[in-house]
Amino acid sequence: MTLRSLFGRAASTLLILGLAACGGAGGGDAPTFTVGGTVTGLAAGTQIVLNNGGNDPLTVSANSTFVFSKTVPANGSYLVTITTQPVGQTCSVANFQGAGVTANVTNVNVTCSAVTHTVGGTVSGLAAGQQVTLNNNGADALAVGADGVFTFATPVAYNGSYAVTVGVQPTGQTCTVSSGSGAGVVANISDVAVTCSTNTFTVGGAVTGLASGQQVTLNNNTGDPLTVTADGSFTFATPVAFNGGYAVTVGTQPTGQTCSVSNGTGAGVTANVANVAVTCSTNTFTIGGTVTGLAAGQQVTLNNNAGDPLTVTADGSFTFTTPVNFNGSYAVTVGTQPTGQTCSVSNGTGSGVTANVSNANVTCSTNTFTIGGTVSGLAAGQQVTLYNNGGNAKIVA
Repeated sequence: MTLRSLFGRAASTLLILGLAACGGAGGGDAPTFTVGGTVTGLAAGTQIVLNNGGNDPLTVSANSTFVFSKTVPANGSYLVTITTQPVGQTCSVANFQGAGVTANVTNVNVTCSAVTHTVGGTVSGLAAGQQVTLNNNGADALAVGADGVFTFATPVAYNGSYAVTVGVQPTGQTCTVSSGSGAGVVANISDVAVTCSTNTFTVGGAVTGLASGQQVTLNNNTGDPLTVTADGSFTFATPVAFNGGYAVTVGTQPTGQTCSVSNGTGAGVTANVANVAVTCSTNTFTIGGTVTGLAAGQQVTLNNNAGDPLTVTADGSFTFTTPVNFNGSYAVTVGTQPTGQTCSVSNGTGSGVTANVSNANVTCSTNTFTIGGTVSGLAAGQQVTLYNNGGNAKIVA
């Protein structure tokens, strides 16, 4: 073989190889290109599953570059999606699709961030012009000035917890929280319920001295009657509002007793009232009357019911020291008469006493005595004139 022939064959072989490498008319594999990019923000210990074209899954477990295992042909297309998000994070894809590919793709950017969830709910019952301050997890104070929905400014992390409390109550109201705490949060919280109501306070106290079998009816602010049948504490059924007032009175006294109220009124109420004191005692009534005709310098001793002696030294009204009980009786008598006089009593007895007695009348008069005797031996038809103390002539015939 000549040298020219050898060069000719070599040139032909190189031409064929060059055409094959360029995908020319001689046939061979068409060019393909890789698709990849970068993952950032992925939390340690988590992983994300990406997919290209729906049939090329790729698990990435750290922040780094990535390349899908399958290539795309020249002028092909790609579509990168997230099949599985990392636990507790949300990832998004930028530059996720393209077409007419003529070079390797390296700018698919996957950015991950921690998942957070809002915490909120609804306030109801808040009075006009009032506000309640709520806290979450002891902080993140939120002032709410009207009924409606609320959301704390600071969200909680994925799988985190929350505890909603009332930091500052509204004036004159009390707000309570329900569904206010939880853990393992994986979604926004919107069911925290804060219910406010106007503060009310009870009014009560204690009854003492009430007789067995008796009852006393008490009123507060001229209403809300409460019947008490024994000594002990009591509380009216109807409370009073914040900053309100109360006035406890006796509506109906017990039979034969009188009850009085102390500490029974107040205003600007900001706490329960428990110091109203109702003191009952058995009714007693005085016995007395008037003495007339008692001589100067004399005295008369009167008794009631054979006791309770009372010495009266001049005309006028009198009252025995010891009263009689409700429904009791009395009997006024003269214990010791005045010297030289006799006193008598009218209207001096009675029973079923329900009021003071002041009409017992004691009338005194000076005692007088007759002077006389017997005449004997006077002749018939004769008369004798007798004198007493030089006067007061008396003719005896």
